[in-house]
Amino acid sequence: MTAAAMANKSFEILTPSHQVVVATAAAPGWFLTSFLPTLISVLVIVGVNVLSEHSSLAAAIATAPTGTPLSIWLMVQQHPTKKDKILVEFCWAVVKGVLATLAFAIASFIAAREKAGMWTTLGVGYTAWFGAFM
Repeated sequence: MTAAAMANKSFEILTPSHQVVVATAAAPGWFLTSFLPTLISVLVIVGVNVLSEHSSLAAAIATAPTGTPLSIWLMVQQHPTKKDKILVEFCWAVVKGVLATLAFAIASFIAAREKAGMWTTLGVGYTAWFGAFM
């Protein structure tokens, strides 16, 4: 078809009869997903080191729920269409993790009380954690 023939012919432009809007939530940025969790971890390690003279205070900082609230927030933000379901599932997994960590702490305490040494104490603790989590 020549340009002259095309100029004399009208073309229909097809448009949809309705507009489809897809809702999307902005994904959390690098600061919230990478930098902030790393910073919190470093601050916890530094806090435990600084307070190493006061074992109960250092233990309180080491076990404080610092990463859990941030993780809950990130999980909910990454699944905007099923926030309620994700929140329930993730919080249940946190409960399992906390109970497994309790098993780690109790087993480690028993091993340490029996003067098992650091590596054996850690091995016993991780074995208890793994058994409780599974």
